[in-house]
Amino acid sequence: MNQRLNLSHLHYLDEFLLFNSNDYQTIKDKISHYLCPHQFDVEIASSLNTRLNGFSFGNSALYDLKYSAAVAITIDETSSHYLFRINLEGQCQIEHAKHQILQSHGIMTVTHPHTQNRIITNQRCRNIILKLAQQDVETQLYKMLGYTPSESVIFDTGDSCTAEGLNSIIETLNYLCHAYYNIQNWSFISASFNQYLIELILLKVPNNYSQKLNERRQDILPSHMRKAQQYIQQHLQSKVSLAELSNFCGVSSRTLQKSFNQHYQQTPIEYIRDQRMHAVHQALLNSQTSDTVTDILLQNGIQSLGHFSSLYKKRYGCLPSQTLKMKVI
Repeated sequence: MNQRLNLSHLHYLDEFLLFNSNDYQTIKDKISHYLCPHQFDVEIASSLNTRLNGFSFGNSALYDLKYSAAVAITIDETSSHYLFRINLEGQCQIEHAKHQILQSHGIMTVTHPHTQNRIITNQRCRNIILKLAQQDVETQLYKMLGYTPSESVIFDTGDSCTAEGLNSIIETLNYLCHAYYNIQNWSFISASFNQYLIELILLKVPNNYSQKLNERRQDILPSHMRKAQQYIQQHLQSKVSLAELSNFCGVSSRTLQKSFNQHYQQTPIEYIRDQRMHAVHQALLNSQTSDTVTDILLQNGIQSLGHFSSLYKKRYGCLPSQTLKMKVI
């Protein structure tokens, strides 16, 4: 898919210059700060000018990056962000594992969190780069699926995104630039816009959850499942038994178990534990200075603190106390 893109409002990025430099070390430090940790080398001995424009909104950011010389960039594995690159000028070659993609105008590629990529540009390469936090993507996916996914989101890259999908994303980025430049108090709506943008990305860019997301959109939950969801959310801080839940929903325990397996690929007990863990995670991220891990766990109905901490670490890769220290990513 190689197409001309409607970039009507992306010119607003020109108003937000982050840096413009000819100094190698300055360029390396600034790009590492704004985008991701990396190493880079100039392919041919020549002067290098690099310009970066852009702005952040919530945990996300939108950038316009242009190099004046051919460079080779190696993105290391410490980044916790997705980088969606849309090529505007020139070309670059993306190398990941054994895969190589030649990116030219109208093609989008993705760098995944904790994944090494090598990018080789020509001297006229210019990319629009959308930076999304892994935590935000996984949180939105959780909301769309109704349960916590077992694997990270892996997007297809190259020309797998349809023309309609890429145009939808570009139109949304156009609006983002227009809104950021023109709307007062943009910060008050940036969080909801960020959620919408991530939802759009998840639906339009093919990924390992695309089939489940499409099924979920077409799937209408039966009334007893909607009742179960409602009851669980209202009683997350209490112990909920399968018999109690079945009685409230007006179906047998066997029917309820079968329904949860069909719609969520989980047992009711696993689903309840999942919802409770997500609630605790959000409470830790949004905690006040005076809050303690014990306070938050008890407020969310967690009695076995040690066992829960072990499950939490398995899910999120860190202990609740470490999340509390991070608060906001």
